[in-house]
Amino acid sequence: MKLIQKDNIDIILQNTKNTPRMAVCTYFSLDIPEKYAGVYTLFSKLLLKGTKTRSAEDLANIIESNGIETSVKCKQDYIKVSTLFLNEDFDLALDVLSDILQNSTFENFEKEVFKLKGEIVSDLDSPQVKASDALIEKIYENHYYGNSLSKTLNDVDKIQKQDVVDVLSQIMNSKKVISIAGDFNDEEKLVDYIVKKFNFMKSSESVSKISDIPALNLPNRDEIIKIVKNDAKQAQIFKGMIVDTQFSEDYPKIVVMNNILGSSGLSSRLFVELRDKQGLAYTVRSALEPLRHSSLFYFYIGTEPKNIEKSLEGFKIEAGKMAKDYVSDIELSGAKENILGRLEYFSQTNMQLASIAGYDYIMGLGLNYEEKYKEMLNKVTKEDVLNIAQKYLLNPAVISVLAPEEYLKNI
Repeated sequence: MKLIQKDNIDIILQNTKNTPRMAVCTYFSLDIPEKYAGVYTLFSKLLLKGTKTRSAEDLANIIESNGIETSVKCKQDYIKVSTLFLNEDFDLALDVLSDILQNSTFENFEKEVFKLKGEIVSDLDSPQVKASDALIEKIYENHYYGNSLSKTLNDVDKIQKQDVVDVLSQIMNSKKVISIAGDFNDEEKLVDYIVKKFNFMKSSESVSKISDIPALNLPNRDEIIKIVKNDAKQAQIFKGMIVDTQFSEDYPKIVVMNNILGSSGLSSRLFVELRDKQGLAYTVRSALEPLRHSSLFYFYIGTEPKNIEKSLEGFKIEAGKMAKDYVSDIELSGAKENILGRLEYFSQTNMQLASIAGYDYIMGLGLNYEEKYKEMLNKVTKEDVLNIAQKYLLNPAVISVLAPEEYLKNI
């Protein structure tokens, strides 16, 4: 993996010989809270709807007839526009990508607004999504990260087409990078081509206007959000807390703790204790979602409504065990093997390689961060896991519970 900076354009190259398809990912940093919840989402949905020289139908025909895969991904911290294509279609694929990024007309704005509202209503029909959405909105209250699906549904009719068009100007004045993985013979020629074709990708080190998020300032008890859904067959329970970001020395330790506690599937403590032994859960896990200004750690269980209190007590007991006693050598080594194995599995294809390198760079983690991350993971000790559990798992948390009303009265 190599970073080349030429004419103020940041290019990451990974030469993977004897591979038939090349991946190109462009990343744009999001450093300003969106004007209304949903603006960035609408931007990502409209970007492929035609350019000044190609209609949406023309774009679709070119992409489909040549087997070019082009997509837009919008997350809280960045927008990613990527393309995957056969080596012989290099010129065509890059011409289309350049055209989309420079000349999108954002056609069918009203149609996409209507579709987005329908999609959100459909998503929120899922009890699990509704409970998760409530957790996100509360835990990131008064912060851009708290722009939940519900907030987007409330704000979307306020959004004007110009708000979406303005996002393009905004991201063109932000930090950006082009990440490429594939088989290429002449590196210098490739770089010159990219610099000429993507001269609008000159990077700017803009200062983020999105604030960092400290630990939750809660009283000495959990804060519970109750969501009534009387026809729910399952109770949906999320218990979340803010932990340190990927920039922290704590992060790899949190990852190992999470794997042992609930993210490793059948072997995780939550699965064994709450599902296998107690029969409480249909689904149970823990998860970690890293962002630039925060990381969210949470427990989740789907269970019979009558088991809400038992499930919350189960979360508390397992957190307490993790914070009281050392994990076993087998658990520690198994967690590391599981995490490193997943990293290896998801670092195989050119698209995966280009995506990982671009993500690390746009997030500020640096080039070749994955190797440093693996080293940090391997150094995690049983003492580290115990200390991290004590630091985070015993603190008050935000709990979101969706269930029939009669089962919410006593929690």
